[in-house]
Amino acid sequence: MKELRIQNTGIFPGGIYELLRALYQADFFSHSLLTGSWIFPIYEAALNIRYVLKTFDIDFAVDLASVASFEPVDLEKIFTELGYVLVFDYRSGLRKYSREGFEVEFLVQRKGSRDLDRIPIRQLNVTATPLPFLDILFQSPLSVNLGGSKIRIPCPEALFVHKLIIAQRRNNVVKQENDLSQCRALIPVLESEKLPQIIRSLKLGPKTKKAILTSCRIIAFPPHKLGFT
Repeated sequence: MKELRIQNTGIFPGGIYELLRALYQADFFSHSLLTGSWIFPIYEAALNIRYVLKTFDIDFAVDLASVASFEPVDLEKIFTELGYVLVFDYRSGLRKYSREGFEVEFLVQRKGSRDLDRIPIRQLNVTATPLPFLDILFQSPLSVNLGGSKIRIPCPEALFVHKLIIAQRRNNVVKQENDLSQCRALIPVLESEKLPQIIRSLKLGPKTKKAILTSCRIIAFPPHKLGFT
């Protein structure tokens, strides 16, 4: 696994770095990733990618297939000790954690019914939102050495493909544009060999391929670089 070294932990607000360190100490990143917009400060520090953060949400993707093989850990207890407040959605049963304007949410790959609003992860004592195509983010993840801790994040190519797809599934125009602006920011650092490798690893239906091609057209990215003819 490729490792990025970040000397300046000041790329994160102190509270977020403290959270990442606590999760590292709980071995959380052996089966999970930091994802969402907060990976872009890492990309900027290590790869010189420029992207302006537009959210306070802190998202983590959990691989359900591997988490069961690890020792249980009470993440809710860790959040409480760090000063996070439980935010409970009575309609869906989803639990999030909030502190100083930041809100933590867990995500997992959706399988089966679209009606499920949450998936309990008993090994971690948290609940997660099931989303489609999240498994793409676990393709060739990067290890990030923050000095006193190590975390994992998606590689730029996996995030790029993921965003190309979900951008066209958005009902919210602002969120769609955020997805596409992240794609544009990633283009300069994409590895030409890794992109088609990720595409080949996926089983793409006609609708998904159409979504990818539509996003490529909007951001003026040549589809042949993904292996499409």
